[in-house]
Amino acid sequence: FAPKDEPYRDIMAEKRFIFLQHGITKDDVSGWLKRTNKNIFGLVTAARPEYDSFLDGAYGYTSKEIWLTGFPRFDRLTARENPRQITIMPTWRKYLMGEMDPRTAIWSMRNTFQSSSFLSFYSRLLNDPRLLPAAEKYGYKLAFLPHPNLQPYISVFQLNDKVTPLGPETEYADVYAASALVVSDYSSAVFDFAYMRRPVIYAHFDRKEFFGGGHVYTEGYFDYERDGFGEVEFDLNTTVDRIIEYMANGCRMKEKYRERADRFFAFSDRNNCRRVYEKLMDNSKPDKL
Repeated sequence: FAPKDEPYRDIMAEKRFIFLQHGITKDDVSGWLKRTNKNIFGLVTAARPEYDSFLDGAYGYTSKEIWLTGFPRFDRLTARENPRQITIMPTWRKYLMGEMDPRTAIWSMRNTFQSSSFLSFYSRLLNDPRLLPAAEKYGYKLAFLPHPNLQPYISVFQLNDKVTPLGPETEYADVYAASALVVSDYSSAVFDFAYMRRPVIYAHFDRKEFFGGGHVYTEGYFDYERDGFGEVEFDLNTTVDRIIEYMANGCRMKEKYRERADRFFAFSDRNNCRRVYEKLMDNSKPDKL
């Protein structure tokens, strides 16, 4: 109501902040979400290690504030039968961007973006002379869905005409439904895909740089090689090798990664909305205020 909130100060003083994170929290974001900064009344989580990390980390919350319910949007995830799309979906790098325009919410691009290992890796991957024929051979199409902060610059990646660019209007749930395999790097978006028990490949060609302090978070409890839902590759050639291997084998999630997903997620059903609703209603009772 600002700047006309004076008549509502008694109501605002009693407000309760329920935080439904945009994805699984896998890194240490205590500098942002700690209690002295946000004072969250209820923080929704979907995975057991995620839940534990909020209680054991430097957040300052108790089990009363951290809710292990699952994410409501998981209830709407659907998998098409025999999907034929391989989706490449990298996250962004804050250290390659300038400032965000508050009017448009668009980040400017630093001069270093054009010469970055990030742009080089994905531009080469999307035009790889082994990957493109292999996709055609095994009957898969390639799609490219960069992080929303990178959408204004999708043309910079010089996409091959055999790769379909997916724009900002794209619904992630539709991408997951249509995809047989997702190739990412450090994106939390792939947790939704793993919830469907579909395979993931992590491209960590710039790991040291990414976690060097220039991005928005610090490594947390999630170790990609120990906990991830697919192989971690560290260069272009091995990444391409792995994608082709999956295509040749029908893009089936390997048993050890399926077992990891089973252990990681607290629930594997379509009752996440119900659990969040019940938690909200339980905490709205007078004795909870």
